[in-house]
Amino acid sequence: MLHYRIAERGKMHAIDKNHKEALRHYKEAMKLTQQEQDSELFYQHYSQCVMESLELSGAHDQVISFCENYRSFLQDKEQDVLVRKHNAFVSERQAIQHVLKGEQEEAKELLQEVQQDLGKGKQPITDELLGWLQRGYKVNKDQLTRLQKKHNYFIVRKESVNPKIAMDLPEGVSPF
Repeated sequence: MLHYRIAERGKMHAIDKNHKEALRHYKEAMKLTQQEQDSELFYQHYSQCVMESLELSGAHDQVISFCENYRSFLQDKEQDVLVRKHNAFVSERQAIQHVLKGEQEEAKELLQEVQQDLGKGKQPITDELLGWLQRGYKVNKDQLTRLQKKHNYFIVRKESVNPKIAMDLPEGVSPF
């Protein structure tokens, strides 16, 4: 599973805040998953990694676009519990980008949809952030970061990466 090793190296770059290299590795890993049997599962995970690096590098419009496209893709799937939870996760991420851009109303609408679909108590970040927005609070980046850390929002964390298997991409490989 070459893609897994390349993605692990991407995660190491992300932890080092080198999101450009992280994205290069994630995108190549995503390309390679197309040849795997369980490619959809890996693709979803690597998509989350891509969105994290884009978010952390301040590319909020790209994350919003990515989320919108991904949510459209999910609409065509059978709406089982797993798909609904994944849609909620992606919607929550999109809402956070809107908050970071100062677009509180857009964020509130998305979070309300998540809460209506899954119910209260299923998405702690959604519940807390929506509560703040409904009460009219302006949420700043520091507050949002604390909320994200409190609920382990970011999946790329030092303790979850296996550097022993990580593999660098050759410099000439560019999936862009």
